[in-house]
Amino acid sequence: MSESFRLDPGEELLLLGVTGSTAYGLAHEGSDVDRQGVYCVPTETVLGLSFNANKASHVFTDPDDVQLHEIAKFVGLVLKGNPTVTELLFLAEYEVLDDRMQPLLEIRSRLLGQRTVRAAYTGYAIAQAKRLANREAEGRKGFNSDLAKRTAKHGRHCFRLMLQAEQLLTTGEIVVDVSQHRDDLFAVGELAERDVHAFLERFEQRKAELDAIESSMAEEPDVEAAERFLIDFRRSNL
Repeated sequence: MSESFRLDPGEELLLLGVTGSTAYGLAHEGSDVDRQGVYCVPTETVLGLSFNANKASHVFTDPDDVQLHEIAKFVGLVLKGNPTVTELLFLAEYEVLDDRMQPLLEIRSRLLGQRTVRAAYTGYAIAQAKRLANREAEGRKGFNSDLAKRTAKHGRHCFRLMLQAEQLLTTGEIVVDVSQHRDDLFAVGELAERDVHAFLERFEQRKAELDAIESSMAEEPDVEAAERFLIDFRRSNL
């Protein structure tokens, strides 16, 4: 699969896995296959003037959708609780898994904290549900005009984030495959299309339940552990 795209000279692919509806166990005939991954640039490049970690990503769309982040950017996004990026650390299997990524996988739960999980997962899901309700009140369907026909899909997406938030707060882990919740997820998506206000009430109730969870997770992510991993990685890659 790594041959379906080209990295820049000197860059190395470290991690690659199938994400999206296929990983969630929600794919249907005609579903796209999405992939995410992590790559690294030479340490000499990081030490130079031109490297900007915030912009270090690659996006490929032919033949499949692939999004890659340079390892420094990737770790930074995980520390912020970015759901799309974080779930890459919890896949059941990978198409590419470099041995240098094992230390990061071993500390993956420590890279997340209650505050960031609650803000990034439940906060985002509620914000999207309210956005949908507001557009409905204005007589417009979907999150925007281009996505009017994808309301159900986005409803499922938001509820899935709530499921993952609960998993993290209670176990510190994510089970990416949510096929056992398929019926509930599709029911929520249909509710978003049929009765957006009932949909929003469902999310607010769910958020209240998650707010009441007494989690054993640390309040903040372990930035020091992330920093040690990156420094060790860069040194070994010099």
